[in-house]
Amino acid sequence: MKSYPIYMTDPDGKMLNRRGIGEFVSVLVRQLKYRRDDFKVMGPMGGFTSLIDLGNIAIAFNTDGVGTKVMLASEANKWEGIGIDCVAMNVNDTITVGAEPIAMLDYLSLKDTDSNIAREIGVGLNVGAQMANISIVGGESALVPELVSTIDVAGSVIGIAQKNQIITGERISEGDIIYSLQSSGLHSNGFTTVRKILKENGLKMDDKFPGESKKVQEVVLEPTRIYVRDILDIINIVDIKGMANITGGGFKNIVRLKDMKYVFDDPVEPQNVFKQMKEMGNLSWEQMYETFNMGTGFMVVINEESKSDFVTTLRSRMQIREIGHVENGSGIEIPKFEVKLQGYY
Repeated sequence: MKSYPIYMTDPDGKMLNRRGIGEFVSVLVRQLKYRRDDFKVMGPMGGFTSLIDLGNIAIAFNTDGVGTKVMLASEANKWEGIGIDCVAMNVNDTITVGAEPIAMLDYLSLKDTDSNIAREIGVGLNVGAQMANISIVGGESALVPELVSTIDVAGSVIGIAQKNQIITGERISEGDIIYSLQSSGLHSNGFTTVRKILKENGLKMDDKFPGESKKVQEVVLEPTRIYVRDILDIINIVDIKGMANITGGGFKNIVRLKDMKYVFDDPVEPQNVFKQMKEMGNLSWEQMYETFNMGTGFMVVINEESKSDFVTTLRSRMQIREIGHVENGSGIEIPKFEVKLQGYY
C-alpha cells in the first residue's frame, strides 16, 4: 500500500495533504477491530460523532482539539478564546446527530507552567461550557516539553440522544435544500495555512488586519461559534435530514452525511478574513472551499416543506441562508466559482 506524508504541502507550501491524512486515518481505523457484545457501536466510523447503543438512548462521543491556532494565541499571549474553541469544536460535532452534549473532559499538553495562561484558558472553557450548557467534569494536564513547543489544547464530550430521534443523513434525497448557519470567522481550522500566509506577508499580531479596523489577533483568534442551543431548539420543530459541522476539510464535510451530489448555487458572501487569505495566499477558490468554512460554520439539510418553520425559528438568532440543494450523484459543486470537489479526504 502506497503511503503519503501527512503534512506534505503543495508547491506553494501552503496546503496540507489531506489525502495523506485520510490514508493515515484509514490505516489506523482498520486496526480497531475489537467490539463489546453488550454496548454496541451504532453506525460506521467516519461521521461527526460516535454513538453507543444503550437501549432507548444512545451516547454520543467526541474528541477534538484546537490545533495550531494555539501558536497564534501564544504569539499574541491571548488565550481565553482558545478555551471557547475547545468546547465548540467538540459540541458542534455532537449536535450533528441531534444529540445533546452534557459533559466534557479537557486535556492540556504543556511546555511549561504559566498561571496566567491557565487562568485565561480556564475562563474560556467555562464561558464555552455556559454557551453549550455542559458541565466540565474533569480533565488532565501533562508537562511534556519534549513533545510540544507551546501548548496543545483538546477535549472530549459526551452527549445523549433518543435513539428514535437520531439524525444520520441517510434520509437525504434529491430536491432537499441546504441552509448555512453563519460562522464567526475562521473558527479553528486551516491555521497551518493561515500562519504561513501571515508570515509570508509580514503580518504580526498587533498589526492592523487588511481591510479592517481590528488588529490581526482580534480577527484570527475570534472564537468558534457554538450552535448547540440553536440546533437543540429546532430539532423537535423541523424535520432535519442531516447536519454538518464545517471544520477541517471545509465544504467537503457535508459528503460525510451521505453520498449524494451537493450543489451550492448561492453560497454566502465570505467575511473579509477569507477574502484576504485568498488574496494574500494566492489560493484558488477550490483550495479555499476545501480548507475554510467560507462564512458557513454549520449546514442543515431539510426538505422544502420544512423551510418555513426552519427560517421562522432561526432567522432572529443569526444569519441563515439557503445556499444549495441536493441532487442524485456524487461530490460537491459550487458553480459560481467553477469548483468541483470529491470526497472528504
